[in-house]
Amino acid sequence: MKTVSPEILEQARHLFDVEDQTLIQAELYRQNNKLYYFTKPNPLQKDLLDAWANPRYKIFTFTGGNRIGKTTIGTIIAFSTMLGYFPWSNQRLNFNHGQPRKVRYVGQDWEKHIMQVVVPCLREWWPKEREYDTKKNNQGVPAMWTDKKTGSTLEIMSNNQESDLHEGWSGDLIVYDEPPRRDIRVANARGLIDRNGRELFCMTLLKEAWVHQEIINARMEDGKPDTSVYNINGDIFSNVGFGITQEGVEQFMKTLTEDEKSARIYGKPSYLSGLVYPQFKRNIHLVERFDIPLDWLVDIAIDIHPREKQAILFIATDPREDRYVFREIFEHGDGNFVGEQVVRVVARDKLRVNRIIVDPLAKGDKNMTNTTFDKIDGVLQAHGMVLDLATKDKQSGIIEVKKHLKGPNNKPSMFFFDDLRRTIWEIEGYMYDEEKQKPLDKDDHMMENLYRLCLLDTKWYPMDAFDDDYMDHSAQRTSNSWTGY
Repeated sequence: MKTVSPEILEQARHLFDVEDQTLIQAELYRQNNKLYYFTKPNPLQKDLLDAWANPRYKIFTFTGGNRIGKTTIGTIIAFSTMLGYFPWSNQRLNFNHGQPRKVRYVGQDWEKHIMQVVVPCLREWWPKEREYDTKKNNQGVPAMWTDKKTGSTLEIMSNNQESDLHEGWSGDLIVYDEPPRRDIRVANARGLIDRNGRELFCMTLLKEAWVHQEIINARMEDGKPDTSVYNINGDIFSNVGFGITQEGVEQFMKTLTEDEKSARIYGKPSYLSGLVYPQFKRNIHLVERFDIPLDWLVDIAIDIHPREKQAILFIATDPREDRYVFREIFEHGDGNFVGEQVVRVVARDKLRVNRIIVDPLAKGDKNMTNTTFDKIDGVLQAHGMVLDLATKDKQSGIIEVKKHLKGPNNKPSMFFFDDLRRTIWEIEGYMYDEEKQKPLDKDDHMMENLYRLCLLDTKWYPMDAFDDDYMDHSAQRTSNSWTGY
């Protein structure tokens, strides 16, 4: 421990109200090297630090209300990465040992956010006993930090810079203090490939809705949740007693509107207030794929577009009249193609078809012949199936979908197979137009199918001897791990 001058000891004696110079010197050392003593993180920070030790995670999100310690934990993770270990516990970080680590810290604007928030936090937490160099950029910001002992670096960048300035970098960690633009994220993420690096997003989600959809709700190519992502979210009260007080929080709340409280106090992104289906929750509504029992009633909806992919959605109703959205098709093709796809799925899975419906636009103009409707219907009729027109009562349909997502007893009656990539992507990002207060007419093909299927209000009934010939009635009941029957 380095000794300090008598003048500083005298000042500290009054500050700490302690006479013993050894205790004063120890407290000064502690204050100047806080990173070595970070033994009492708040619950959210502890969760992040515990997950950081697991090599399976590559992307971390630390989101929530204001003042939950986002910049603090971002700084601590950044510096620990540079050192190669957690200095308060000596826990080694398992990557790139024997070479300098490279960290990039992306803030918002240079003057208000980086100079007034990020840089002071970096200076507060860098150990004073450890020598380092800084270099200023053209804005006068100490933007490059170098640890003299390890050669590890931390480079500060701004979210307001052009994305091409973020290109051409490689490193071990990127910390985002508040949400980045998507092009900024893409430019930086490329630099993590060579070193198998990590990303840490420390954010109050007020804007940049893409973060929620592409990062927090990230999915694999097969549509299943990306298990390399670790999400932490909490409200401002998580940090009470760890740097803020209940009284201070209550005073802050008085300055906010109800909408502002949702994001800044409770950590609920303000843009999510525009979601059509906020009731949809992955941990509640997603189930693993299983074979649809032969006696469940299946409804099929088709959304037709002349220049885009055709959307087909399959939903099954069980004896308890719970719904299972179990298959989707989203491909280019004409009416014949669509009809053939439906026939193939029905035959392969031996589905008990109830109704097949299509967007009324498939009929086209009344004077048209050989319309898309005619083509689909022709294929279906050749295999004993009938095509009907769907309703366009979107408002009533949305209400029905919401009822199934969360019923009167707060329990769902509709579930989605977890590999339905397009359907899940749409329902998690289906938004209202703020001006028109109507759902946006964009990326909504499966959502069109979903509300139309729910409006059918299908009621299950037992099979009888007149059901489809291809079904093996001796095996019409099958058991699965999800439903139990």
